[in-house]
This record gives sequence, structure tokens and C-alpha cells, in this order.
Amino acid sequence: MENLVEWVEMEADGEKIEAVVIGEMGWGDYGWEEVPGYKEQPKSVVISWDEAKKWLSYEFSDGYGAPKCNAIYAWTKSWVIAISQYDGSTSPFRVPRNPVTCNPMMPGG
Repeated sequence: MENLVEWVEMEADGEKIEAVVIGEMGWGDYGWEEVPGYKEQPKSVVISWDEAKKWLSYEFSDGYGAPKCNAIYAWTKSWVIAISQYDGSTSPFRVPRNPVTCNPMMPGG
């Protein structure tokens, strides 16, 4: 089982998480019934990491099928962190927040 809070903190790589926007569940809100407080989550607005952690600290399966977690954007000084789905599997990723020399094919630049 996975946890969005753990994923975001891992991708932040020790940097302070400055802000978060919580989105809907994957395609068609599939699986929202499994997320405690899903209907009450503040969606599509900028909130602090402390506020977001209360809504994103739940376990879900990252296996094949529609995502069973919220879409999110999270910002640090250097990164924009998000959730991806590829070939049925859900995972976190990050891209540089500003133009930098990097390898776009490598996770995290």
C-alpha cells in the first residue's frame, strides 16, 4: 500500500513543501469511497502542506487500474511534484520548477 504524504515528501528530497493543490481522484472519481473525508477535501485551491497532509494521509493501491488516490500538485523551491499514471500503474514524479540543465528522460531531471 502507498501513501501520498510519503510520496510527496520523498519527491521533495528534504526541501520544504511550500504549497499544494489537491485534485479529484483518477478517471471519474473511481475509488473515492475508500478515501476518508474525500467529499470534504479542499479541492482546486492552494493550501499549505500542513493542511494538505490531513487530507492526503491515507493508504491506497498503486497497482493496475484507475488511480485510487487524488491528483495533486505540490511545490518546493526546486520542484513541482505530481502523480502520474502510466500503463495502469500510479506513481509520483517531479519536474524542475524553473528552467535548469537536466535530462528530461530521467525521473526528477
